[in-house]
Amino acid sequence: MTNQLQSAVEDGPPKADVKERRSRLLSFMTGYYLQVTTAVVIVGLSVFVPDFGNRANLQNIATQASFAGLVACGMTLLITAGLFDLSVAGIIAVVGVVTAKVLPATTIGMALLLAIAVGAFLGLTNGVVVTKLRIPPFISTFGMLNIYLAVAFIATGGQVIPINSYYFQQLGTATVAGVPLVFIAFFVVAAASYFLLYRTYFGRRLRAIGSSEPAARMAGIPVDRVKILAFGLTGLFTAIAAIGLSALLSSSGGTMAKDMELNAIAITVVGGTALRGGRGTLLGTFTAAIFITVIANALNLLDVSSYVQNIVTGLILIAALIVGSVRKDVVRGAG
Repeated sequence: MTNQLQSAVEDGPPKADVKERRSRLLSFMTGYYLQVTTAVVIVGLSVFVPDFGNRANLQNIATQASFAGLVACGMTLLITAGLFDLSVAGIIAVVGVVTAKVLPATTIGMALLLAIAVGAFLGLTNGVVVTKLRIPPFISTFGMLNIYLAVAFIATGGQVIPINSYYFQQLGTATVAGVPLVFIAFFVVAAASYFLLYRTYFGRRLRAIGSSEPAARMAGIPVDRVKILAFGLTGLFTAIAAIGLSALLSSSGGTMAKDMELNAIAITVVGGTALRGGRGTLLGTFTAAIFITVIANALNLLDVSSYVQNIVTGLILIAALIVGSVRKDVVRGAG
């Protein structure tokens, strides 16, 4: 008996247990590497970069992350279904201009409802163009981007429209227990998007369409209807971003959200959503919005030129694609 116990101690835990622990560790690291990296980066920058960790700057990071993050929530749903929407900057411009135009003549509540309705309508329009005209989403939404921007420029005469409503401006600057209101809206939309994607038939259908649209059609899924609804939700989330951005800037115009579509796609991809469709992660999208904003904020504090910042953003995007490929190999090897 004594020899058996001594042999068990020397041999260590059973090989099956070691393999299981290793698999769990790999699963955790591949599943939450972005969250761990973001936490480490924030702590490191708070220590080594002056003014990064003060309350005002952290609130600024949360605010700035929210605008592209809100759009990225909708983009995550779309990309999961194998779709894109390059028109979001145009939707923000139109919604912002509509809000600025109607605010002097109506209540803030009515202006907000109209803004959300306009955003959802423009998103649904994109969905109809993509599904009914059978135009690839990359091309069709790029065309719609130009149409929406043209409408915004025509409505404003190429000028910026000021917003003088104090209470509306508070939507972009107010905080709740120190947390920016727009960031709370971002968190709520991200949580709602997660619920839609993973706890509803709509989300299952999105993932099925992204994995194989022909198979989804053969399974009886109303593909066109699901796609249109996904575009409509993206338009709605984009409208919320437009409201917050207009309130923060106290103005609206055609160029208020330049390159927002690229930022949203970058956040979605860095967050781990597969560009090929079929798999999306809202936790990754939420974290990536913060991560990319943290990096940009730190570079600004260090007085790094905008050109270098663009290089850094591009490198982060490429690194995310590489990590995504490595993660698949690691998970496959662990299994």
